[in-house]
Amino acid sequence: MKMDLAYFELPFRKPYHIGGESISVRRGVMVRCQTGKRYGFGEVAPLQGFHRETLVDALQSLQEAIRNKSTPLLPSAAFGLSCAIETAAGTARYGFADPAPASDIGVNAFFSGSAREAKAAFTAGEFDGFRTIKIKIGRGKAVDDLRTVTTILNLVDESVQIRLDGNRRMTLVTAERLLSRLDGSRIEYIEEPLKDHSDLSELSRRVNLVMAVDESLHIGLPIDEVLGAPGIEVQILKPSLIGSLEAVESVVTQGRIHGTETVLSTAIDSSYTIALVARMASALGVADRDHGLGTANLFVSDVVPPAPIRGGRMAIAPALPVPSLQFVPAAQFTLPV
Repeated sequence: MKMDLAYFELPFRKPYHIGGESISVRRGVMVRCQTGKRYGFGEVAPLQGFHRETLVDALQSLQEAIRNKSTPLLPSAAFGLSCAIETAAGTARYGFADPAPASDIGVNAFFSGSAREAKAAFTAGEFDGFRTIKIKIGRGKAVDDLRTVTTILNLVDESVQIRLDGNRRMTLVTAERLLSRLDGSRIEYIEEPLKDHSDLSELSRRVNLVMAVDESLHIGLPIDEVLGAPGIEVQILKPSLIGSLEAVESVVTQGRIHGTETVLSTAIDSSYTIALVARMASALGVADRDHGLGTANLFVSDVVPPAPIRGGRMAIAPALPVPSLQFVPAAQFTLPV
């Protein structure tokens, strides 16, 4: 089995803020695996300010695993290598067999900004046709979050559901004050609003809204602490934070056991990984939800053409896209200085 690697950079249209940091370029390594005459690809791209490993760490873990024919210890490397191997094999288990039936999958719109920017986004048609809109909150003043969310609720059709993402930034008191002032019938769920995950059930009880977990799944907490608790009904899975495809499948299964539904997302990954995760949604039996895959428009350029999104639905092409990059043998690959 031949393994090659390629470096890539995806420039953001405007600086992306995460974890208190601002980044202008998404950096990563693409793995290419050859099995017979068939090639498969996987992305290794830990997100600065989000993943616990750096790209240097992930590359070292990846190259060591390739040498030893083992699974990388770091999750972003394990995910990328697993994707390369399984797409080269055309594994139906994860939806990678070609040709796939031409179909589509629901995605949520994504918004992070002020009330003024929300009005501009609505005018530009950025919310047109979407059944769900994900809005970032908790980065500034609660009154500004309230104004932004209320503005969007007033602009879009009453059938549109809102997902709020707090990225573990608020206290129980602050979150309760904000959420109690919103129209709860329009809120599908609140994703990780609190600094302390142990207060999520209490917040759900106080505001009568569904909570979702994301980061809490990836920081080493016992799974029983974050799944199955009252009010926590959704888990947001970012595969590159979990590890191999088998590990991702296991977390989806654990969610079902605990009565928790799964929404798939990515860590602002390339359109190639988005295409893989879209296929995985159907294969893993979670295609009935809208997923967090509508982030390709954040980039100026990409490693493959983004899948078209129309009416809140992302097209799934019969064949997986092929990254257009310069590959070198894995043992010879080094990151640019």
